[in-house]
Amino acid sequence: MEQETLFTSSKWDILKCLATGKKSPLELAKESNTSVANISQQLRLLELAGFVKSERIANRDKGLPRILYSLAENYSYLVVSTPGFVEKKFLKLKEYQKIIMRIWFIENAALQPYVERFFWGIEKYLEKISFFAIDDSDTKTVKVAVISDNAEVKKTVKDTLIDGALGQKQFLVTFIKEQDIKKHLSAYHILHDPALLGTGAKHE
Repeated sequence: MEQETLFTSSKWDILKCLATGKKSPLELAKESNTSVANISQQLRLLELAGFVKSERIANRDKGLPRILYSLAENYSYLVVSTPGFVEKKFLKLKEYQKIIMRIWFIENAALQPYVERFFWGIEKYLEKISFFAIDDSDTKTVKVAVISDNAEVKKTVKDTLIDGALGQKQFLVTFIKEQDIKKHLSAYHILHDPALLGTGAKHE
């Protein structure tokens, strides 16, 4: 299947629904406001193309779904159109690339280079961080929420002043507990969430 066909509304809706976790065809049909037959057809095409995977659940109680679908890999389809460079590429993303993509989707474009600089300062600790997100609602400071049990991370990842074209931005780091995510992070941009701890928080 050509990658461009992913941008049809039916397939795109399925991929967006699966971004928050595993779902059955019935759940996807309800969320997409369409029929199970249509969802099943689109899922077959997406699975053949390698974008989704199915999982058969054995010994399920009556009435519960026996097949669940989830996203198979981390992909991005890039289209670049600038003078002297026009290209498109289908890319399997590494974790740091996923974070950069999320930074690029922050609505405040002027903030993006500051957040990138902050991220590169902590990137070497990424495997020891299970979650981090930012709140840019304050014009002078950027609040950073981090979840990590690693002592080195807690000692090293701290408040930082970042220089940029528009002056300096203060990044204020707070280490939080997993159970506090949904209570405190409704306004945050999630940048790193491999276990989908904060699926109820704000995504760009």
